[in-house]
Amino acid sequence: MITIETAFTHSSSTSFYYWIAFLQMAKQDGLEWVAETFGLEPRWTTEPNIAKVELLARKHLNIEQNTYCPVTFYAQGAFNKLYKIETEAGCSLMRVTLPVDPSNKTNSEVATILFVGQNTDIPVPRIFAFDDSRENELGFEWILMEMLPGVTLRTRWRKLSKDAKRDLVKEVAKYEAQLSRYKFPVIGNIFLKPGAQLTSNDSPYIPVLADTKPAQEENQQIPVLPVLGQLVSMIFFWGHHITQDVPRGSFTDSEDWIRARLTLILMDQEIILKTSDDEDDIEDAEDAKTIATKLLQLLPSTFSSETCSIELSMLCHDDLSMQNILVDSDGRITGVIDWECVSALPLWKACGLPTFLRGRDRIEEPRNNQYLPDNDDEDTVDDTIGPTKKVLDNEGVNSLYWEHLLEYELTILREVFQKEMGILAPRWNEESEKGAVKADFEEAVQNCDSGWCTKKLKSWLDALEKGNIWDLRRSFLE
Repeated sequence: MITIETAFTHSSSTSFYYWIAFLQMAKQDGLEWVAETFGLEPRWTTEPNIAKVELLARKHLNIEQNTYCPVTFYAQGAFNKLYKIETEAGCSLMRVTLPVDPSNKTNSEVATILFVGQNTDIPVPRIFAFDDSRENELGFEWILMEMLPGVTLRTRWRKLSKDAKRDLVKEVAKYEAQLSRYKFPVIGNIFLKPGAQLTSNDSPYIPVLADTKPAQEENQQIPVLPVLGQLVSMIFFWGHHITQDVPRGSFTDSEDWIRARLTLILMDQEIILKTSDDEDDIEDAEDAKTIATKLLQLLPSTFSSETCSIELSMLCHDDLSMQNILVDSDGRITGVIDWECVSALPLWKACGLPTFLRGRDRIEEPRNNQYLPDNDDEDTVDDTIGPTKKVLDNEGVNSLYWEHLLEYELTILREVFQKEMGILAPRWNEESEKGAVKADFEEAVQNCDSGWCTKKLKSWLDALEKGNIWDLRRSFLE
């Protein structure tokens, strides 16, 4: 493990550029990036003061000093720590964030939650207060929000009936269809106007009319939408990327968006090739550079537009996993969480399957009596949003059975989702089908610096160049 403090003694053969990258990372107060086996990871240099969390909670929830208001650590994500605030009126959460993309990440997350809550039926948390700067008692950006009821879908899934699972998928389809009504003319993130107040009756956004042909064709009332700004996305703020001079959006087309990402990937490979003396690292970097360069060459032809029309985008929760869907005991959705880094993305990207529905196809239903018995080492740990690690009950059956059963269930439910979208938002499936090659291309961009798929990516790129197209995303599941 390499930290800022120990980097200078790590290797005498590393170059000046390596240290510059680390020094650039160090400029983010409260945050350091640590080099682990599989890449950089963010770390807190100081812990949020829980007494100050309580102070802020009391202030913004209007709770007097001597009134019941215990605050406890609740959970931790990649960039956030959550604190549970209990009051006589109910429970709230304070989400304290690392300054990975100072101000932008918090501001956009609040703006996105407000927009979704105001314009759809998606159950999102009510936001009581926030601070998108570090100029406060806590010294970190924070959001004080409602704690939604329910548990993660992952926790409840095995106990739900087939009908409950179908109903849940149809509900998600309804949410996606509602989001798809709001099309934007660029790729980027929603932000609040400077000085916007949560209690204001005015729109907190800078409005613009969504005068789009699809909206008119669908006979929808043309909505007033917020203007989108730069992208708040991990690729743009991970490690030293936050300091790199690359376009960050908003982008008017997919080609420019993907070119900016490939530029960052190529910068990373150049740093490795200039600084590393590890043969495996050098080989991986050379492969990634070759793939990224080929992607850049094929970018214009893959994303060429046949018309001069504006390329539309829509909000896309691209991590709609079972961990981010909350349900009650009957499987009814009580909340959709984790709206950080949710952007308006091109329709070919946004009109896809929700994360929790993706997986291998399995046509035949598995029978539990055909699998070995479970043992004490095979219980599945559930990575819940709470502090307690729960174990999913395997009911005495090998965990492989549950894996195969999930694949079978999702195979059926994917058809349910697509059929429902065909009714609620007919263009959804059309956009997904006609944008399949673009979605595969974007998948290649995401994985071009992952050594495990180098061979497959090279084969796919060679085939694409020759016009022999095959399903890259599906092949990753095999």
